Amino acid sequence: MTLAFPSPERRLYLLSIASGALLTLSFPPFFLWPLAWIALVPLYLAIQRCDNLRQAANVGGVAGLVFYSSSLWWLIRLFGPLAAAFWCLFALWLALHAVILWTCVETRTRTVASPALWIGLAAATTVGIEYFRAEVWWLHCSWMSLGYSQATALPIFQSCALWGLYGLSGAIAAVNASAALLPSAPKPAGAALAFMFAVAAWGGSRVAAFRDDGDKVPSAALQNEDASMEALVRLSLTPEARSSRLIVWPEYGFDVLPGQHDAFRGLLADRLRTLRSVVVAAAVVLPDDSGRGKMQNFAWVLSPDKRLLGRYDKLHPIPFVESHQLPPNPTPRVVETPVGAIGVQICYDLDFQDGTRKMVRQGAKLLAVPNMDPTSWPRWQHVQHSWMSPARAVESGLWIVRAASSGFSQIVDPVGRIRASMPPEKTGVLAGDAYARPGGTVFSSGGWLIGPLCLLLGAVGAVIQFVKKRAGP
Repeated sequence: MTLAFPSPERRLYLLSIASGALLTLSFPPFFLWPLAWIALVPLYLAIQRCDNLRQAANVGGVAGLVFYSSSLWWLIRLFGPLAAAFWCLFALWLALHAVILWTCVETRTRTVASPALWIGLAAATTVGIEYFRAEVWWLHCSWMSLGYSQATALPIFQSCALWGLYGLSGAIAAVNASAALLPSAPKPAGAALAFMFAVAAWGGSRVAAFRDDGDKVPSAALQNEDASMEALVRLSLTPEARSSRLIVWPEYGFDVLPGQHDAFRGLLADRLRTLRSVVVAAAVVLPDDSGRGKMQNFAWVLSPDKRLLGRYDKLHPIPFVESHQLPPNPTPRVVETPVGAIGVQICYDLDFQDGTRKMVRQGAKLLAVPNMDPTSWPRWQHVQHSWMSPARAVESGLWIVRAASSGFSQIVDPVGRIRASMPPEKTGVLAGDAYARPGGTVFSSGGWLIGPLCLLLGAVGAVIQFVKKRAGP
């Protein structure tokens, strides 16, 4: 009996499948975050063994398809068979990444001509692609960005205060790229690991030094799926909520009829007249049966005496779900309240860096997030979405009070620790202390530029490498 070994080409695809599987395991809900630091090594080894551009694109695409279809399998429940198109679309980004890295490989010798360029392109294209697909491209989506895998590794996650989530993604890619060179060039791997250990040591000291300073704001996040003003009013008047200075309602808290804003706000103020808290009440206006009018997804910020302090409209409509009928908010503004300047982000807004950064720049001292994660979502999806919140907290340096329609509702501190949480499919009040304090980090001051800069540098580097590859020796 003879053993049949896979052909060289099949071995490439086995390596890419291994990378896709390791990436899936490194993210929530598995939380095996150390795997992210080696997950791309099999793919990078496969890229070094590819004979041509098409083969490199294919191995990258296979890794991406395995990763995204297994991690985002729940898209089937939202889009049915169309989910396959989304998985393939996401996989194309990893295919592009693989093609760019392949241009650094000498195909005859199967070696990387310049280790520094290989590692630099791995980092720059990872950051640039994630920034582009999340905040530039029309189908903007930041789900499964590589840095989110480290949300439970608090010392490492603190680096988001310097270079943001996309910068952390680039660092992970750089470590993987250097590890893939170990047989021929061990020094880059040693340098990359030493750098990340230094970053983790700094992050650990940052977490240890954090103190609950600022003005204490007892807060309540209401979790309720009814989309009923009366149901949310009842929760707001419970003893747990009454003792809070800030109450945050979930997204789509109740429906407002077109042209009836003042009447509904007056009704709301009357229902809450005995409550002495600042209330962030989220509501929605839907077009009437004839299709007239525009959808509005917004939150009123009400004072303790229920005067209107301000209104925030959603910045990032969800592609294919809201974007065709909900115009994005071109001028998001903080709202001054008795508990401090509040920066509101509505659900999908918190998946991106730009909204919280704008709130910090305008002097926000606390982030209030009406959120809609419905009961129809599987728990897997709830977990993935909820673990994006710590990234925005670390990047902005602000506390977050997040009220989800069906969980997870959360209170998150500025170093990304979840101080309080309510699980999905439960109705109630999540009460806890948040603190109003000045925000701002290196990232919000200028570190966020790493995204557009890497997009530019990665594109230029890729073009140069393609030209060199085409020209030959």
